Amino acid sequence: MDIMGIMDIGMKRIITFLCLSFLILSGIAYAVISSRETSTPTFVTWESLEPDKWSSIWLIKHYIDPQAVIEVYPTGDPLGQGVMFGVPQADYKRSNGQSTFESLLVGFNQQDPVLKKLGSIITTIETTAWNVANDPWVHTVEQNFRRLQDRYSRIYVPVSCYGHFFDVLYQNLSVSADPNELNQSLRLAVNNQSCQDVPAMAERQQANRVVELTIDQLLAEIAFNKQVVFVDTREPEEFAKSHIPGAVNIPMRDLNQSIYHRLKKADRVISYCVKDFRGYEVARQMLDNGVNNVAVMKPHGFSGWQSSGLPITSDTLPDDQAKVLLNQCARDQQLCKTL
Repeated sequence: MDIMGIMDIGMKRIITFLCLSFLILSGIAYAVISSRETSTPTFVTWESLEPDKWSSIWLIKHYIDPQAVIEVYPTGDPLGQGVMFGVPQADYKRSNGQSTFESLLVGFNQQDPVLKKLGSIITTIETTAWNVANDPWVHTVEQNFRRLQDRYSRIYVPVSCYGHFFDVLYQNLSVSADPNELNQSLRLAVNNQSCQDVPAMAERQQANRVVELTIDQLLAEIAFNKQVVFVDTREPEEFAKSHIPGAVNIPMRDLNQSIYHRLKKADRVISYCVKDFRGYEVARQMLDNGVNNVAVMKPHGFSGWQSSGLPITSDTLPDDQAKVLLNQCARDQQLCKTL
């Protein structure tokens, strides 16, 4: 074999070696990239109006894992693969006097004292009757969170605007702003329309719109002998202490097709909880399942009902007597103000 033949064989071997090396390196690179893509954590939850839900989403995206994908499903829909939070079957949820936000702080070992302060505020909002909390920071946060939702008709708040709200809240807590300063900052955050232009911290689908009825409108329907069914979505022990006269206790987890079918027969279905965070979610789930006669009250929830001076069933007023008083109030609203 001449020298040219030997060189030709050598070049072929070098080219073959280089090609194999390229393929091996490409495979390794692809594997690394694929590993990174598949290791990106996904968190899944249901749509909600509760500050606990949106503060938890903000916490995950800003402090637990900024690379996380957060998927928000319509209430009651099957959840995709991922770490569940803020739903009954999740490890991270509201229970034993602890908010979902606080359970995430504990579960992911978040020690930031400002986050702990924020978690305490969220828990108080979720567990205290509307406008009852004595803490001025709690009152300020709750009032402005309501204002944010009212600005966008409650269910249409852009996800990015929820994120901006909690950004501003955290910033103010970190510098120990007093309640008046916090209120001014949150009011500006609520009115800041540019929040819609920043990337959203989670993805969600739009849901059906739930009708809001004033209590005067609701009393008028009762006065006209409409069949109005009150659905109390609170826990059984809360319901047992007091509730709207004639209400039935149906927590969200107990909803099923049989219940939807029965509720469709009523002229009006009113879903409520303490402040109507859960009440609104249950109403929307009913609407998604064909209960088109469902609505929520304004002022919101059982707290709004009580603040309006309307009768409630309790240990001192049996349900039958309370229903009689309610019917009297519906026909003469001045009577309600004397109760």
